[in-house]
Amino acid sequence: MTRNPAFDPDRDAHLLSAYLDGELDPADAARVEGALAADPAVRRVLEDLQRVKDLAGTMRLKEAPAEAWEGFGDSVYNRGERSLGWLLLITGAALVAGWGALQLVTAIWNEPDLPGPVRLGILGVVAGLALLLLSVARERIHTRRRTRYKDVIR
Repeated sequence: MTRNPAFDPDRDAHLLSAYLDGELDPADAARVEGALAADPAVRRVLEDLQRVKDLAGTMRLKEAPAEAWEGFGDSVYNRGERSLGWLLLITGAALVAGWGALQLVTAIWNEPDLPGPVRLGILGVVAGLALLLLSVARERIHTRRRTRYKDVIR
């Protein structure tokens, strides 16, 4: 079994990129240079990578227009403020609703004159409502994060 298998430009493309950047150790550099000397296909791949590297080096980021920056700070502040407000509101409402549900379940459970099947029925209704509320909230959150149209301005 050979230690270094034959050079394959597809499988070993990462070595070609590292060779262009001068990041290979001497053994891998010698392997790449041997493949370059022996195979014109490897030389073509390296030339293609060099062209891509050169082209990428000439690219510059386009500056955003002044209009984009005018309200940026305010919008970030407003979004953060509103997100915190919604988070506090929802957390508080969930805590109050949970406490109320616990009080209701405790009152029903401790009622001595209530038959067992009625107790279970009321608890089933409360549990079903809680499950439906959580399911709808989860679906809304999931849909909001993944909608393709959330940034469309009408």
